[in-house]
Amino acid sequence: MAIAKIVADKFVELRATSRRRSRMSASPLMFDWSGTRAILRSNIDLLDDFRLDLASRREMYVSADLRAFYHSVYTHTIPWAIRGKAAAKADRFSSHYANRLDRYCRNAQDQQTIGLPVGPDTSRVIGELIASAVDERLRLDTGITSRDASRYVDDFTISSDNGLSGDALIAAARRAAAEFELELNHDKSAIVATSTYLVNGWKHVARNHRPTPPYALHDFKRFFYEVGRLVRELPETNVEKWALQNARVAFLGASTNDWGSLQSHLVNAYRRNSTLISLLVELLIERHRDRGDVIVESVRDFLDHRIPALALEDRTGELIWLLFLMIALEIKIDAQRFERVFSLEEPMCALLLSAADARGLIVGTVDRSLWNQSLTCDGLRGPMWLYAYELPRNGFIGNTSTTHIEQDPYFSILHARSVNFLSLEDGLTSITGAMRTRRRADNLHRAWLRDEFTEDFDVEEWEIGGDDEETDDADSDY
Repeated sequence: MAIAKIVADKFVELRATSRRRSRMSASPLMFDWSGTRAILRSNIDLLDDFRLDLASRREMYVSADLRAFYHSVYTHTIPWAIRGKAAAKADRFSSHYANRLDRYCRNAQDQQTIGLPVGPDTSRVIGELIASAVDERLRLDTGITSRDASRYVDDFTISSDNGLSGDALIAAARRAAAEFELELNHDKSAIVATSTYLVNGWKHVARNHRPTPPYALHDFKRFFYEVGRLVRELPETNVEKWALQNARVAFLGASTNDWGSLQSHLVNAYRRNSTLISLLVELLIERHRDRGDVIVESVRDFLDHRIPALALEDRTGELIWLLFLMIALEIKIDAQRFERVFSLEEPMCALLLSAADARGLIVGTVDRSLWNQSLTCDGLRGPMWLYAYELPRNGFIGNTSTTHIEQDPYFSILHARSVNFLSLEDGLTSITGAMRTRRRADNLHRAWLRDEFTEDFDVEEWEIGGDDEETDDADSDY
């Protein structure tokens, strides 16, 4: 909350700083008044669009990205990016908001100076500020302009109009990144000859093979075949995720007679590509609620074998989705399948298993001995704080005391105001209509951003959906 307060109060200034330092960003900070997030989500197509145009003008370009960008950000570089490195180092201990951002980012992760939380828009703003400072260093070293280079979040496309070689451009990018304690991903740094065939039409191919009404099983089979072909041709691009997400309506509209085969196809697609887990769960829940034709016994068999395998590999992100699916479809599973999960200090897994147990979905005894050690005042300050706060409040276990919450100076405030971090009912609701509406709005906004950028590889500073235009004046109020 402290980070968000500073970012909100100083957003106009931070955005102006980012734009001043970089005129090559394809992921600019744009406040989105009507979207589902504060900051407009970037459009990955901008990367391909710029490279295609560049290939028509130059003999080669350099492709490079920052290694594990958000995970490797050195928090002390936040003041460097905002104030300039020399000024920030000369004034490290003042109460300037840049120093406070540095301190709060460390406080948000147990005093670690490496890494930003992945996901929040606050990290998106901070990350773009630091990347823009890298852009400035690169521009000063090489003399490049927005016609020569572009950056999409942490992916660079760099060429030169003054004869610099590909190796020289990579070296310059490496120096610029190192100036802010970042590294290039050497495995993904390459000199690309523009005579190389640039594959940027695969989305249209996948979209053209997407099944249309009236949905027939042979159309779905052809769709999966064509997607598989594209996956083999583009191994470094997540073609399958994009294609299946864009066929979501078709999967929901397929006939009940065809659903059994499609369900198997979707589960197998997830086995090949774990990033499909959220889509798989959403489709199964929606089909179950709208059509009632999900083959629950097959899903139970899948969960029986998949959950122990994921637990052994500590793949808790996927586990959380599958536990949510188990609850949504009211599938009963033997407690023995969760033996490894019982030994994991993962609060969401613990909460969802407790919720499933409270609903009679766990056959056998749930071992909470490790998790329940956190139901103390100290537990609210540890890795299981979410479990310590939400378990007694949700009543998943009878007669669980909330005394430790009420005695805490901070969590007691949240508790008194009925602040929740977990709501299974809201989660189920968001899976359906709300998600469709959100995706539609996000797609429209990304399409606008692409059209705006491709005109001249720049984006104007006006917000989507706002009634008033906003200036770059750092003192502007909005």
